[in-house]
Amino acid sequence: MVRIEDYTPIVGAGEVESIKEMAEHVRGAKVEHINATSFGGGVAEILNRLVPLARSVGIDAEWKTLSGDEDFFLTTKRIHNALQGDGTIEISEGMMRHYIDTNDLNASKLNDSSEVVVIHDPQPLPMIDHKTTGKWVWRCHIDTSSPNIKVWNLINGYVKKYDAAIFSLEKYVPEDLAQMRVLIDFPTIDPLSAKNASMSASEVLKILERYGIDPDRPIIGQVARFDPWKNPLGVIDTYRRVKEKIRNVQLIMIGSFANDDLEGTEWHNRTVRYAQGDKDIHILTNLEGVLDKEVNAFQRSFNVALQLSLREGFGLSVTEALWKGVPVVGTKAGGIPLQVIDGVTGYLVGSLEEAADATRQLIKRPWAARELGYAGMQLVRLNFLITKGLKSYLRMHIELVGK
Repeated sequence: MVRIEDYTPIVGAGEVESIKEMAEHVRGAKVEHINATSFGGGVAEILNRLVPLARSVGIDAEWKTLSGDEDFFLTTKRIHNALQGDGTIEISEGMMRHYIDTNDLNASKLNDSSEVVVIHDPQPLPMIDHKTTGKWVWRCHIDTSSPNIKVWNLINGYVKKYDAAIFSLEKYVPEDLAQMRVLIDFPTIDPLSAKNASMSASEVLKILERYGIDPDRPIIGQVARFDPWKNPLGVIDTYRRVKEKIRNVQLIMIGSFANDDLEGTEWHNRTVRYAQGDKDIHILTNLEGVLDKEVNAFQRSFNVALQLSLREGFGLSVTEALWKGVPVVGTKAGGIPLQVIDGVTGYLVGSLEEAADATRQLIKRPWAARELGYAGMQLVRLNFLITKGLKSYLRMHIELVGK
């Protein structure tokens, strides 16, 4: 059972006591979190740890997920991609009707006595029409800096019905929400979860051996869903450029399949085909038994972590790699530049050639990689751990409910 006191060795007794004092203001409050899926992706990972931690400080927190058919999740994925900037997507009247009807059917899961209801991302957004009491908050985890306007206009009426909206970055806030109460809050990781907790070198080596990866050769990798925004084909191109000069380099690409992401299989298959049978490219998923502990081990084995996203809500896999002392080579998408401080915790790049050059430098200069990795770990400790996320949530709750 998780306890807030367990984080004292990591964040200090003062921070833990501060959180406990804030929690006393809302002790016993009923809170609901609703999102699309319980597995796969950053939102599920955050809630899987945040909800039990909130309970540990006296919040009566619940986490519920949507039920929906394939057509519903295909539509919500289209909405997701449109909000991230795909201007070619259109949502038909029939799609929109099914999207709304599915949310109406899920409304029976709501707890009428909740003081705060937090709705995560576009999938459950229309549930606001079933609000009875309490304060409702929409938490948007994706990059909405340049949305498909036609699709945004289909859903922004729902957003405006909420008591508040939360975005990961200020630049994600659409202009037409100027009259709303808007909060900015960074996503966070749990340093005590199976994905981020300390591991011995022998544990890491056993997992590498199980998947046929040589620990004595350089390893680079990206952890991300298989979708176009994560640029998996660009990752392979970068690896091939690195391999031109560092012949023994290995690439690990890790992703998981989530219930609400029906594009995942298509993009996984496309990525496998693009690898062309290269035995030094390891494309792994939860279907091969790669779960949190395995991801932890692989990230710890990286000489360099890549995050070459074209769009990125925040980039928790960057946070995870930095927490493990691994430097990151990343694009300037979304929240990556908040974490990858160029020349301090890794390198920010504008092209695949730049990514390959930065990766080669870090492999050839392990002392520099260690220095950047250590700085990254300290950056995460100060800014992106779950204790910070819980504190931000408590502050929001107190402001909304007024206790």
